[in-house]
Amino acid sequence: MKIDKIKLIGLLTILLAAWILLYLIPEIFVSLFNTLLGNLVLIVTTILVYTKNKYFGIGLGIAFLVLFRFAQLSRTSSHSKEGFTQKSINDFLLIQDTINKHKVFDMNIISQQASQAELDYFNTNGLWPWSIPTIELYQEAIRKNPYIRADAADATNYARTIYNEAAILRVLSYQTKEGQFLIDGVLVKDPQGNQTEELPSGFGSFPYESGLQADRTYDVIKCNLNNESKPALERIKYTGHDGIYGQQTKQTTPVDYNELENIIPGFKFENNPCNPCGLLADIPDYSCRFKLQVKK
Repeated sequence: MKIDKIKLIGLLTILLAAWILLYLIPEIFVSLFNTLLGNLVLIVTTILVYTKNKYFGIGLGIAFLVLFRFAQLSRTSSHSKEGFTQKSINDFLLIQDTINKHKVFDMNIISQQASQAELDYFNTNGLWPWSIPTIELYQEAIRKNPYIRADAADATNYARTIYNEAAILRVLSYQTKEGQFLIDGVLVKDPQGNQTEELPSGFGSFPYESGLQADRTYDVIKCNLNNESKPALERIKYTGHDGIYGQQTKQTTPVDYNELENIIPGFKFENNPCNPCGLLADIPDYSCRFKLQVKK
């Protein structure tokens, strides 16, 4: 019994030491269970232990099998979170080289927009999977386009060979006045009045009302895209020109989205106040819904 206790204490010590080592240096765990050489080390270790004590050898072998299975599941999970399998990428690029030869596809961006299941669907069917509401939204946009006339069904099938659902929703959102507000901004009057950017006397208002000339007496509220992971609203106030080179000067301040309904006429959140710039993030957030009614 005394010998059995010593063996158990020794085995527990070894397991604790291995656990601490794998916790501090996880690369060892990865290399042991995900490489051929690491697997050979585990097999040889199990055989050596079995020759000394068959019960310990069997127990160690079972432990290695459990850890090996855990490593495989973790590897599969990391594929789904970090990117696509290499085979699916190769198949996708081969298909696109056939049907869309002159287009370039960035797999790093696509992996942030689509799942492995969506990519597998494309590789099987030659089309990205779109939901029915997305298809109807795209076909409605095609029918309303005053410059391009095409059959809505054919145009949809062609677009599905290029854009995954997240990408096409982003493209469609940019075409709305709400999307253009986020990208280009909207003009709002300075409540204190802008004395440094008065319109030239005698020039009339046509160049400014038609958009030929920027009316810098107004402030601009738009999304600042410097932080691509979390863009935020900003307000740009033009402050005239400097006295040396005559360059346009401006002052930029952050905008609290809770105040948008008070700042921008015609702006209305559909639910609670939220950050509308989330739509422009690397991984777009479509949860913030709002309406913008503008006269010009």
